[in-house]
Amino acid sequence: MVNTMLQMTVGDILKRPLFAKAEAIASPEALLRSVRWVHIMEVTQVGHLLNGHELILSTGIGWHDDEELSVSFLRQLIDSGASGLCIELGTYAKQPIERMKQLAESEHFPLIFFHEEVRYIDITQDLHAYFINQHHQMVSRLESLSTELNQLLLSGKGMMSLLRLLHQTTGAQVAFFPLGAEAQFVPHMPRAKAGSFYEQWIYGKMFATPEWKITIAHRPILALDHLFADLLLQGKTELSEFQILALDRCATAIAQEMMRTKYMEERRRHKEDLWAVDWLGGKHSEQEVLEYIQVLKPSAKLGGVTVCLFDLDADAKREAQKDDGSLLIQKHMVARAIFEGEGYVLLPLLHSDHIVFIALDQLGEIKHKERLLRAIERLRRTEQLHEKALFASSLSIGCYTTKLSQLHESYASAKEVNAIQRDVGPLASPFYQDLHLHKIMFVLKNAGTLHALAEQFIGPVAASDKDRNGQLLQTLSVYLSLSGSKQDTAKALLIARQTLYHRLEKLEALLGSDFADDPEKRLTIELALRAYEYIHGRIR
Repeated sequence: MVNTMLQMTVGDILKRPLFAKAEAIASPEALLRSVRWVHIMEVTQVGHLLNGHELILSTGIGWHDDEELSVSFLRQLIDSGASGLCIELGTYAKQPIERMKQLAESEHFPLIFFHEEVRYIDITQDLHAYFINQHHQMVSRLESLSTELNQLLLSGKGMMSLLRLLHQTTGAQVAFFPLGAEAQFVPHMPRAKAGSFYEQWIYGKMFATPEWKITIAHRPILALDHLFADLLLQGKTELSEFQILALDRCATAIAQEMMRTKYMEERRRHKEDLWAVDWLGGKHSEQEVLEYIQVLKPSAKLGGVTVCLFDLDADAKREAQKDDGSLLIQKHMVARAIFEGEGYVLLPLLHSDHIVFIALDQLGEIKHKERLLRAIERLRRTEQLHEKALFASSLSIGCYTTKLSQLHESYASAKEVNAIQRDVGPLASPFYQDLHLHKIMFVLKNAGTLHALAEQFIGPVAASDKDRNGQLLQTLSVYLSLSGSKQDTAKALLIARQTLYHRLEKLEALLGSDFADDPEKRLTIELALRAYEYIHGRIR
């Protein structure tokens, strides 16, 4: 009779009529070895000829009178994962070799002896017919399983119904570890045992021993090239091919269910973007924000919040809005998972010409910049193989605030960083707190005085460069940045000292002899140089 897992063991084979008079030397553990094929083998070098799980039939013709060769033959079978060895005693092998028996017993490897002549052709026909029938039954049961999984997906009965079906089908312990959520076990596992099981998995101890390796199978739950959960199956003995294939089908169904659930959740959140827009506009109190986040993420412990902007051009914005925002919804799903891994609760939305990330920090300001940039880099890597990249655009990060009701300040500062980058190009650091002089230049620009500052204090120098194709602006900028050191300036500009002296004489004629010595005048000229670079680009 076919067992429930569609797997034949050595013990099952010994019950078949052709083995009625056979003598078996096998421990209870050895009798549980699974058999997937039967093979007649008389050669002595066999390691490269086996795939594993074969029951080997032999007369001993190749090694019967050589004890060392017989033990070597048995060791090769064990190392290759064979299921057992059947030996016909009589013509060639006269009696069981004691060293072979000792080795087999120590390795829990079954030895089966026929004391009478047997027709191996009859055994192979019998067992091969069984294996083929077994395979047809397995395919049929897998098709039925796929149908049941699809019905459960369409019924919307949720994740637990899929896990229960996997357990009912395989008879094995099912463990489901979703990222950022509570582990699930079917059937239920006592808390202490469940905790130990989870710890063994997390710390990589689960596959440290051969016993665990063959009784446990794992499948990652992947969606949109991102890991969302781990699914494990644990059997009491070695998992069968049917159990492994059932695990594969269930893992695919679970990935679809997680995608469906997260997609529906994302669509719901998409409709709630108006609330986030009002928050960006400063229309929610501290208490209102806390209550909203508590509903969204009950376990969240918020230490602060910051705003990140991805500046979209017209083509990227159209791509983000295409198909009712389906692409953006998918990308937001991945972004949430990545940011959660770095300690953030993420509220993403499309607003104006930007993708806006409201990043709620659960770890305080501990390595905030490093974690934020790491999350963004990981997010951008997910788009490297895709033509439709939305997060490769200019990034601007606003100030960090611990007062949730003042999110509008972080949003305003992020927009300021974005505006500055539109003026001067990508910044080395996109954080508002790293802008320094750029903030002053931006204020002066908005006040309409930036051009006047540059013109009033270094305009004659710029005009001289334009008329004579000189390099006085570059010389002035380097000279002041090196605190007036003539030696260092000449070296930096790769010019002779006399050439530098000649240029400095021209600068004194245009700016006054005290341009580098008067502290206030020097500071004003340095600001004017930065203003010029803000307008025209870096001085070279």
